[in-house]
Amino acid sequence: MTSRKFRGVPLPLVSAIAAAGTMLVSNSAVAQLEEVVVTAQKRSESAQEVPIAITAVTELALEKSGITGSDELSMVVPNLQFSRQLASATPFIRGVGTKNSSAGEESSVSTYVDGVYYSSMVASIMEFNNIERIEVLRGPQGTLFGRNATGGLIHVITKDPQFETEGKIKAGYGSYNTYKFGGYATTGLSEKVAGDISVLYTKREDGYGDNRFTGNPRERPGEEDRSIRSKLLFDMSEQTSILASALYATRESDVGIARQPAKGSNANFGAAYTGDFQDINSDWTPLAEADQRSYSLKVTHAFEGAELIATTGYNDINSFLLLDQDSGPAHVVNFLVRERSEQFSQEFQLSSTGAGPFQWTAGVYYMAALSQNDPTQTTSANPAFNVTMDTEQETESQAIYGQVSYDFSDATKVTLGLRWTLDEREFSGRTTNTISGAPVNPAEPYLEEEESWEEPTWRLGVDHQLNDEVLVYAYHARGFKSGVFNTLTNNGAIPDPVDPEILDAYEIGLKGDFLNNSLRVNTAIFFYEFENLQLQQINAGSIFLFNVGDSEMQGAEVETTYFVTENLDLNLSVAYLDTEYVEFPDGPIISPNPAGPGNVTTSGDLAGNEMTRAPEFTYSLSANYRQQTGMGELSYNIAYYYNDGFFWEPDNRTEQDSYDVLNAEIAFTTKDENWRFRIFGRNLLDSEYSYYSQQSSFGDFVSAAPPRTYGVEVEYRF
Repeated sequence: MTSRKFRGVPLPLVSAIAAAGTMLVSNSAVAQLEEVVVTAQKRSESAQEVPIAITAVTELALEKSGITGSDELSMVVPNLQFSRQLASATPFIRGVGTKNSSAGEESSVSTYVDGVYYSSMVASIMEFNNIERIEVLRGPQGTLFGRNATGGLIHVITKDPQFETEGKIKAGYGSYNTYKFGGYATTGLSEKVAGDISVLYTKREDGYGDNRFTGNPRERPGEEDRSIRSKLLFDMSEQTSILASALYATRESDVGIARQPAKGSNANFGAAYTGDFQDINSDWTPLAEADQRSYSLKVTHAFEGAELIATTGYNDINSFLLLDQDSGPAHVVNFLVRERSEQFSQEFQLSSTGAGPFQWTAGVYYMAALSQNDPTQTTSANPAFNVTMDTEQETESQAIYGQVSYDFSDATKVTLGLRWTLDEREFSGRTTNTISGAPVNPAEPYLEEEESWEEPTWRLGVDHQLNDEVLVYAYHARGFKSGVFNTLTNNGAIPDPVDPEILDAYEIGLKGDFLNNSLRVNTAIFFYEFENLQLQQINAGSIFLFNVGDSEMQGAEVETTYFVTENLDLNLSVAYLDTEYVEFPDGPIISPNPAGPGNVTTSGDLAGNEMTRAPEFTYSLSANYRQQTGMGELSYNIAYYYNDGFFWEPDNRTEQDSYDVLNAEIAFTTKDENWRFRIFGRNLLDSEYSYYSQQSSFGDFVSAAPPRTYGVEVEYRF
């Protein structure tokens, strides 16, 4: 730790956190807070007893806030930015994330579904259906989860089969001719076997804007999502259970890939802002398609004093996208990206189950992944420059980890976690001229390189229960993300891998329930030291990966839930973030070309600049009111999110302006709770903000987030 820690944190915010943490006033509110049970520490426990910053969102809370997919999680999770870039998810937590999306790249924010890690960033975009809850852990993770994560992780837990028959069917219709159908059913198949099935289909027929190419506007593509998931639970005995799961999902959309020059950008080759935020003017129709097959097997066996969980996972993901790199009406450089990713993972985890002062978890993890450009091609105005990239990246990861906790008293506990990771990557393939088939670089007709990295990481923490309702904690943790090759080698040269990311995190926090269990206040203050941050640069249609020397970030978060009355609850989350590149001597500076259209790239010292996608202030506020009638319950929800803006690139020239998102819903549930009707609206203020932005030699480009939408839905439960 250095003397720079917590510099610049506003004193009013620190005072508010301290005041919230010591609030012990009594109140006679009727309603009480719900206890949310999580498995963030690989054992079932209340989220209020977990000494890390975690946000757990239940299925009902997602519905009330108008959240139907991963894109919208920023509405309810402090310091989380979740958006799309091309066909990939780009989550950032506390300013830590990954926007590089070439084959074999992994995110600094890991995604898990039912304990299985998703290495592909394409698979992290999902629509929610049979969700039990979502747990978002902020800060480095690795001593309890299979794969390392420097920024944090998002864990989606779906419902398990039940022996009692139950289910639901829902259908809806919304703006832009959007149809939605979903269903979930579970039942016992025998005394020892239960099964379930979940289906979801969403079709948006109308595009969010027009493509004005050739002056004859045609509508942008809509969106289509399909998924079917099924689980089988084998209750073998009181000690042993087996849970098998299968998922098939497809997605087709232009959200996150349809783009146009930013307002004021003097782009190359006649590209210009259309005048409408949702419109584009592209000679190609940008589109991203993906299909996913995922299978998992989880075996749980209880020994005396311990529980063994063996989790096997397999993912097969194919994606295809059309990208107009110059984003204009001229045929300059376009990409056809065909990518396939296969992943196998196996984890064995043994945890103590006794009630004594000593608790422990130990595990081993193995993952093998193959990601391919199958192939990826460029097309340009001059066919002689068109190239085909048949390249791939193999990843093999092995890890052993463990975490122990010891209760020194009824109130004080110390935790130590250790992990050793070995990651091996192998790059191979060829880059050829599309017409002739000849190597682009005759000196290296076949490209092959391999590299490995190993790193110990850890967590050391202490927590103290001030009383039955208030927990305070502090920890130091190190996170690690391995180096990686850039597989988009259109120049035909063997790429040098970027070095691994290393993040040291220091955090203190408080979790408390006050006012007779009607007010919940969770706070955290953190400081990060970041080494070798991995970034991406695009120049003249080529993609380059590079490392930043050192960076620092610090911030604070407050999450509150208050039941004002039995029928009214309020939820407020506030996040503050201060980031800085400390050592960045030869950073890329992409500036408008003074001699004409497009941009020129130079280099310079970017130390002192703010990090990308790291807004200084964000907050969300929601209110839920329930009204009883003779026929059933009316519920009203309004959810508001504010982001004060951030920089898209490390040179701090292009910026996302501040924006806000307002969602609302009115729902009616019949007395027997069998029927539920809802009217909802999202982005009701029709705020214009981008999912991602890119600076390149062609100009500055933005990809619009969805506009205002609304709809109705009916649901029947049985």
